Amino acid sequence: MLWLIGLAGLVIIGLGWYAWKLTREVKALENKRIKARKDALVGVQILVNSYLDDQVDRSECLLRIRVLLDAHHPDWKTELKLDRFDEVSDAILAMPFGEARQQIDVSTRREHDAARRQLLQIHEAELDAELQRLKQWVDQ
Repeated sequence: MLWLIGLAGLVIIGLGWYAWKLTREVKALENKRIKARKDALVGVQILVNSYLDDQVDRSECLLRIRVLLDAHHPDWKTELKLDRFDEVSDAILAMPFGEARQQIDVSTRREHDAARRQLLQIHEAELDAELQRLKQWVDQ
């Protein structure tokens, strides 16, 4: 009988240790997620500033901002209401980029480049205003 009580005590201690270990792992993962979110916001801030200062290729910059927001702030669409940014970045994302872009022929690539430039020119003022709003949101 006494050995059953000892065994039960060992099981309880073992389960307690396992629960403590899992809790620590969950906290570590949550801390990593929070850090990744903060790092993504810093990246968005840098990209927005680069876009507004006209230091980078604007379509590439919009893609990078979009990827960071989608990956680390999935609620950005409802929180920020960046309709033009969403529309333009969706259109640019629909076009091949990276290795896929290099696989297509030169004339198609030029057509895509022209379409990107046209999109950016048509919506330039709205994009600038929305990215200013995004910048303010990131700065909070």
